Amino acid sequence: MDTGIDGFIELRDPETGEVRAQFVAAQLKTVSTLAEDNGETFTYRPEARDLEHWYNASVPVILVVVQPTTELICWKSIQTYFQDPERKRARKVTFVRGEDELTSGSASKLADLVARFARPGAVTPSMRVEEELEINLLRASYPYRLNIASTELVPAQISPALKEVRDRPPIDWVYHDGRIVAFRDLDDPLFARACDRGSIDQIETHDWVTSENEVTKRLFVRLLSLCLGERLRERLMFDQGRRYHYFKSNPQKRGKRVYTFKDGRGEGKKTVVSLHGLNKTKDGASYVRHAAFVPRFLELDGEWFLAVEPTYHFTRDGFNESPYGSDYLKRIKEIERNSNVRGHVRMWRALLTESGDLLHDEYPFLSFEALAPLPHAYGVPDELWSNREDPEMSKARRAGQSELDL
Repeated sequence: MDTGIDGFIELRDPETGEVRAQFVAAQLKTVSTLAEDNGETFTYRPEARDLEHWYNASVPVILVVVQPTTELICWKSIQTYFQDPERKRARKVTFVRGEDELTSGSASKLADLVARFARPGAVTPSMRVEEELEINLLRASYPYRLNIASTELVPAQISPALKEVRDRPPIDWVYHDGRIVAFRDLDDPLFARACDRGSIDQIETHDWVTSENEVTKRLFVRLLSLCLGERLRERLMFDQGRRYHYFKSNPQKRGKRVYTFKDGRGEGKKTVVSLHGLNKTKDGASYVRHAAFVPRFLELDGEWFLAVEPTYHFTRDGFNESPYGSDYLKRIKEIERNSNVRGHVRMWRALLTESGDLLHDEYPFLSFEALAPLPHAYGVPDELWSNREDPEMSKARRAGQSELDL
């Protein structure tokens, strides 16, 4: 009885000659006449039970059709070809001469087939492709010393006291247990009414942070977060509820804003505020999307880092929050690719590591250093994952990518 698989092809690394028990199952079909042959394509229709048997295999299966008289040998990946439900219902394989012939050049295609094959119970092998892993961490730097002073004011009274001296006072200070803590000089006239100058003292930042008091550590994270807000407040807004920073709209350009930057990879450009759709009166955008990021300070091996998690903020007109923001965000997360996230991480990294220039003063109390990508000897290219994606989902993803400019 003609059942089962005819044979197995074991892959060998072309560089080292190693074999790693990576197999492709081959089903051979010999025919004297090619069906529907037009010189460029021909077809083969397998039995329903055979197709089901091959399709549910725990290893990739290829169908090999041979015509001995012409020595033509062509092959197709069963699981890849019949991912399309329509093809599976039609139960017909169309071979293309030239593209599907089994030659020495097919070795790399078979290797790709094994690499992208993933089914329950099957192990996807690593590929010998070097890859760099992007890091969304930035090393934080801050002053060695902190300033502490007693105050008779409660937190609600401190900001008004500062506003008496400056219309837009800084926010990079914390209050705890009757004291103000800041990297700033508390002897500055700005703090004249806010604290007792006779009580001003300096302590080592390291000693304060490394104390065993968890409250102290939380206060330090709070201070770093406020310093970050002070550093970014000229260009970014902060959403108190969702705890993320996002780009402001540009009134001169109807809200749209493009951020141009330069980093170790060269120049880059990102649309960080964009208009989408049409409102009901068709005289403006349906909503405005703002690039945003969630900050999180982490202590790793005695050093402090900022973790950057890219996300989006949505408004109706560039200023007032959209009531459908959660729906827009969910849709983006469904279609976003790895390359989109990498691009946003790169953009935020460039912005957060910017130094001062003629237009912007250098913020003195908090700076960041980018970390080099981590080399990884085995990687899987994105296209191998995308090849396993449902065709309808792939189509929807491409449409969404275009519509949302990702």
